[in-house]
Amino acid sequence: MRGAPTHRGRPVDVARLNAVEPPRAAAPFPFLVVPGYTPRFGWRAGLHPRAALRLETALGDLRGGLAPAVIVSGGAVHSDDNEAILMREWLLARGVEPARILVEPCARHSTTNLRNAGRMLLELGAREALIVTSAGLAGQGRYFGHPWISTFHLRCVVELGYRVGELERLSAVHVRFRPSPDVLRPGPRDPKDP
Repeated sequence: MRGAPTHRGRPVDVARLNAVEPPRAAAPFPFLVVPGYTPRFGWRAGLHPRAALRLETALGDLRGGLAPAVIVSGGAVHSDDNEAILMREWLLARGVEPARILVEPCARHSTTNLRNAGRMLLELGAREALIVTSAGLAGQGRYFGHPWISTFHLRCVVELGYRVGELERLSAVHVRFRPSPDVLRPGPRDPKDP
């Protein structure tokens, strides 16, 4: 498999981690999606504080009933630490049941976070999710929430060959995500497509 995920040098058993059927409940969204955060420079290992802030928001959203389950997305990008595994551990340590957490441990940047999470959503029969991310002028909420202005859609087309879906800003840290069926296609422009 191309792009097989690892955490601290060991393979990640995605099938085992995601073996439990996520809960279904009457909620505004079927899933939250939390992209990881690892800056290119100045961060060596562990969960970045910005990723922890995203998780704090997601934890409140889970407890508040916005969604019954969460997809954490991120790979081992700039260190041996796998972001999705670290985020899963963070949520488990705060009492979130394992069945409520799905792991997407292959993404390397924002485009592949949403492509890979979009694949998971469609395969699970979900048509949308709520992205939980960072606020601020340079925050990912702005990047995803204004995809034409921020050039996120353009970056997807250049890197993946298609847009990953429709994005709608709901707040500074929440973006509605409706994945495109195109995410199910193999990525000819992405040699590490899992």
